[in-house]
Amino acid sequence: MQYATRAVRVAQVSSAAFFFFGEQIFGKLGRRPPELLGKMHDNKLLTVGAIYGMDVVAQTFKSINAFEITYNGKVLHSKLKSGQFPDPNEVATKLREIIEADGGDQMTGAPAA
Repeated sequence: MQYATRAVRVAQVSSAAFFFFGEQIFGKLGRRPPELLGKMHDNKLLTVGAIYGMDVVAQTFKSINAFEITYNGKVLHSKLKSGQFPDPNEVATKLREIIEADGGDQMTGAPAA
């Protein structure tokens, strides 16, 4: 999903650059601008909507691959925030700390001393 997100971002930036600088780019190349550029300028609202739509797609790709690990409402790991997969030892350590702070060893079923 990471590469899909990047590809959508590149398309988004390229579309905006094409809209704003297309005539100059094609003029420097000695070519006539494509008909699509004229349609983009004729219907600016649709162009802005398409660029915004690409942003929505990129955000969706980003959030599809995100998750959180929680225990009793406390976040042990958030891939959405960190962008990385959890380290099992780190998650286990945080879980032990939360259980000890709650006053018991719920993993073994024995009350805390």
